[in-house]
Amino acid sequence: MAKDLMKRIEWWLVKTEPDAVQERLKALRAAMIRHYQWEQAALWEVETKVRQVLNSADLPSILYPFYLDFGREVYARKRRLSGSSLVREVRVLLEKWVLRGLDREVLNRVRDEAMSVKGPGEG
Repeated sequence: MAKDLMKRIEWWLVKTEPDAVQERLKALRAAMIRHYQWEQAALWEVETKVRQVLNSADLPSILYPFYLDFGREVYARKRRLSGSSLVREVRVLLEKWVLRGLDREVLNRVRDEAMSVKGPGEG
């Protein structure tokens, strides 16, 4: 057990050595920038679609951040999950935000129109 612990500590020390970390980051930086730019563009598109739904729902703008958070959470799940797992996770998120006081119908519209995730029983 102690040998395993010491090995873990040694590996952590090696991987966090400042010069090695700096070299790895230099080598990866260009790809990291491209990936970050792509992710931000995709997220901006999602947020724009959510805002369009919110504008058509005639909600007070003070509530927008909460609905946008719901949209961001659904987006994060869509990146990792699909099929029935995605539908189940989005259902849980929707219920969480309903319990926090958001309007179920608006959340359903965000889910369906902006995020293109089918609701329960819709396949």
